[in-house]
Amino acid sequence: MARHSDALLPVLSNALAEGGKVHDSVVRTLGGWVLGGRYRPGDTLPREDELATSFGISRTSVREAIKVLSAKGLLETRPRIGVKVRQREEWRMLDPAVLSWHPDLSHDRELVASLMEARRIIEPAAAELAARRGSAADLAEIEAAYLGMESSIPHDLDACCEADLAFHRGVIAASHNIVLRSLVGTIETALKATFMLTTSLMEDQARTLSVHKAVLDAIRFRDTAGARGAMNRLLDLAAEDLVRS
Repeated sequence: MARHSDALLPVLSNALAEGGKVHDSVVRTLGGWVLGGRYRPGDTLPREDELATSFGISRTSVREAIKVLSAKGLLETRPRIGVKVRQREEWRMLDPAVLSWHPDLSHDRELVASLMEARRIIEPAAAELAARRGSAADLAEIEAAYLGMESSIPHDLDACCEADLAFHRGVIAASHNIVLRSLVGTIETALKATFMLTTSLMEDQARTLSVHKAVLDAIRFRDTAGARGAMNRLLDLAAEDLVRS
């Protein structure tokens, strides 16, 4: 079992200094410990009163935070044993909130690889549907995001990443599939993890723009097979970047 430490107070203090509420800060901190591996599947967390004392908060706040994390599949409360970390396959990793609690997502290789696999399942299908169903307004959103990437390369990485996120968000929205659209948050988190791992977005700008342009053009010309293929090529590029990183 992982050891408890008096270093908890600075963690919570930092979270509160950033304007977070006590409950939300405790949830993020405890969630980060589990996702980051401080407490591993099967480990038992410190007792409720120990956590309350270490955090300098009420036991009620700790209890409520544990309820949130239990609802997300990370923890479970067992009589006479305490709060244990559940097995990783039970964690609700498609929940953007859960992913946002991860303290070092970019170095969780297994999780990043799984997110890439999920993207391969979701995004080519979304691109195909976008080519079939996308409206003129949808296309305008995707094109605006592409132009944002084009204008920010190579001088502004942050702006380029935001435009890239908007591009993928726009493609999924243009699918007009309510289930796929509900996964936008997960896709964005996966993209952000990829961006943290790779910087070749700026190093090979012509290739980066060309694959995004191919997706845009296929959707514009209602080429469903072409849109699926172009999105697969874009994901191949992202996978190559991950391997190089």
